[in-house]
Amino acid sequence: MRIFEYENINEMSFETAKTVFNFYDYYIRKQGYFSLVLAGGNTPKLLYQILASEYNLKINWNDVYIFFGDERYVDKENEYSNYKMAFETLISKIDIPPKNIFRIRTEIEPIEKCVEDYENQILKFFEKKDKDVSFDLILLGMGNDGHVASIFPDIEISNNKYIDYVIPKNANPLVPRITFTYNTINNSKNVVFLISGKEKIKVLNEVFRGKEYPVGNIKPRENLIYFISK
Repeated sequence: MRIFEYENINEMSFETAKTVFNFYDYYIRKQGYFSLVLAGGNTPKLLYQILASEYNLKINWNDVYIFFGDERYVDKENEYSNYKMAFETLISKIDIPPKNIFRIRTEIEPIEKCVEDYENQILKFFEKKDKDVSFDLILLGMGNDGHVASIFPDIEISNNKYIDYVIPKNANPLVPRITFTYNTINNSKNVVFLISGKEKIKVLNEVFRGKEYPVGNIKPRENLIYFISK
């Protein structure tokens, strides 16, 4: 586990972008492609903008495959959609083939079928690569309640599936969500957290002292990195 602290979100975002690029470069050399899982929320917006501008030409997006760690069960044009945020800040700004974007198709009803569809997308991707389900890099945020992806405190999540859905009681917005499970996150190679703000830092410090929150259950195979800004 490594922790990097910054004075502001601007510094943190630029350093995180360098780290994402370094992981990309490593896996391209090692296996010829890079699987990247995007986080939702507000904290990674600047990071995505930096990747789209500073690294647009440094990265061969034909070799990058983008996934989403969680999604609100809303239309892709809804203001609360993680896909919409990522599309506006990153995906629409880079030259990446549409087939390389693995969106959680929230238009599929009921939500159980949406979960099944996304899990099948992931399974087929790794089958074609002849690999186990293990993402190269997952970007994650954390809520003020210590939730990660859409795994909230006091909500049961499947230990068997790669994708599950939850109906949180105290989330904003209060809508059902599709999420990676611990199984999927912890089977990944690397996880990078982006955490900003006093409340979240307070929760993280409690985790480091042994208090139980979902974020404390994240243990990827290789690298766990926290980027923290005041």
